[in-house]
Amino acid sequence: MRAIRGLGVCSVAVLVALGIEGPARADEPLAAREPSLMSDPAEITNVIDAFDKNDPFDLNLVLGFQQSWKSAKIRRETQLNQPGLETGGFVPGSENIASYSSSMSTLLVGADVGIYRDLALILRAPIILNWSQGLSDLDGSSAVAGQRLADPSGGHLFSVPFTSPNRSGIDYISAGLDWDIFNQERDATKPTWLVGIEGRIPVGTPLHACNATPGAPGVECPDPYSGQNRDPGISRGMYSIGARTFWSRRFGYVEPFSGFSFRADIPSSALGNDFSRYNVQNDLERLPPLLGSFTLGTEVVPWEHREQYQRVSADIMFTGTYHSPGRDYSELFDELGSSYATSLRSANPAAYTHNPAFPGTAMSPQPQSIADPNGENVYFTGITEEQAYGSFELSAFATYQAGEYIKFVAGGAFGYVQSHLITSADTCNPSTINADMAGPCTTKGANGQTTVNGVPNPDHRDVIDTPGHRFLVDDETVVNLWVMGVVMF
Repeated sequence: MRAIRGLGVCSVAVLVALGIEGPARADEPLAAREPSLMSDPAEITNVIDAFDKNDPFDLNLVLGFQQSWKSAKIRRETQLNQPGLETGGFVPGSENIASYSSSMSTLLVGADVGIYRDLALILRAPIILNWSQGLSDLDGSSAVAGQRLADPSGGHLFSVPFTSPNRSGIDYISAGLDWDIFNQERDATKPTWLVGIEGRIPVGTPLHACNATPGAPGVECPDPYSGQNRDPGISRGMYSIGARTFWSRRFGYVEPFSGFSFRADIPSSALGNDFSRYNVQNDLERLPPLLGSFTLGTEVVPWEHREQYQRVSADIMFTGTYHSPGRDYSELFDELGSSYATSLRSANPAAYTHNPAFPGTAMSPQPQSIADPNGENVYFTGITEEQAYGSFELSAFATYQAGEYIKFVAGGAFGYVQSHLITSADTCNPSTINADMAGPCTTKGANGQTTVNGVPNPDHRDVIDTPGHRFLVDDETVVNLWVMGVVMF
C-alpha cells in the first residue's frame, strides 16, 4: 500500500488527464506488489507498510508546491444612527474599512516511513517561500478612513492602503503516526479505519506586527515595550497536538469516506513570542482557538493498468471546521500591532489591588482599588480575541501513479469563512468578584451603592473591543492550488 500525506484534511484537487490506455479487466492476474482494484483503501485512509509479505519496507519522499490566496472585507461596528434600523441597542457592523488580500507560496517537504503493517511515521516541514498581505480601498473607504479609524486620543489607528512586509521561512515541523486499525484489503468484511495523531513544534521566529507601507512613520516592526525595531517573523509560535480518524469502504470503483479531526495550539514560551509574553491571569480567552472538523467525500478509481503499476484516482470532499473563541493573529494583526495610536500603545495594568487611601474623605473620596504598583505593564502586540466562527471548504484532487515507484498529485480547494468579530476582548472577567481588584469594573446604582462586575481584562482596549468600535471580517474566501510528487521505495 502506498500513501500520500501532507495535503491536510482541507486540501483540494484538480483532476488530471494523463496518458490513459484501455481499462483493466477485473479477472487479470495480479503481481505480488501490484495495486489491486476493488480493495486498495482511498488515499485519505491509505497507510504505507513495513514487514509485510513481499514488501519488508516502505518509504515515501514527498515534494510539492502550494499556492494560497485569501481575500476578505474588513468592516467596523458603528454607533451612529442609520436610516431603516430600529432602535433597541443593536450595533450595526456596516462601516467599510478596507479590502484584505493575502498570498502565500509554500514548498511542501516530507516523508512517510513504514514502521509495521498499516503503521507509519509521518514527517512534514512546510517551507513558506513568500507570504504577502495588505489592505486596499473598499468601495471608497480610503477617502473616509481618517474619520472611521480616528483615535480618540489623537491620530489614527492605521492607514488605508496598508502593506505588510514579505515574510518567508519555516513555521513548524511536524511528526505523527497513522494506523489503519482495519484494512479492507486485508479483510474484505471490514471497512478501512484510520486513526492518526500529529505534533507540531515551532521553529521559525515568532510573528511580530509590522508596517511596511511606503512613507509610514516610525520603525517598521516596533517592539511595543521598547519601541525598537525587530524581525517580522514567520511562525505562529505554537506547539500543536492533533488527532484524526477516517473511515472508508470500497464499492467497486467508488470508495466513500468520512471522518473527524481536532487540533489544539499551545503558545511556546520562546523569547520574542508575544503570545506568551505577559503573565495575564484575568482574561477569559488567553489561548488560541480550538479547531474541530468533519469531512465527507468519495474517491473514484476510473482506470488502472496493473502490469505497469499505473492508475488514476480522483477524490472530492467537503470539510466543515468549527473555530472556538480565542486569541489569534487576525487579518488586522500587522495594522493594529504596529499602530502608534496612543490608545493602543499605552500600557494596561496587569492587575489591581486594594487602595490604602480608601475610602478617603468626603471632600476627596478614593476608589477601593488601584493599579497594582508591583504588577507588570501589559502592552498591546496586535494579537486580538476573535469570536467563534465556522469555515467550509470544498476540495478535489487527482492522483496519477505513473509507475511502481512514483506518483503525482494535483488539486485545489475553495473555502468560505463565516463573518466574525476579530476584536472582541471582554472588558471585565466576571468569574472573579473582588472589590479590592475590581478597578474600573464597577457600576454605581441610583441609590449610590457600588456593584462589582469582575476584574479588568488587561488585553481589552476600548478603542477596538467595545461594542460600536469592534472590527469584523466579512465575505472571506480562501483558494488553494497545489501539485506534488511522491517517490516510493
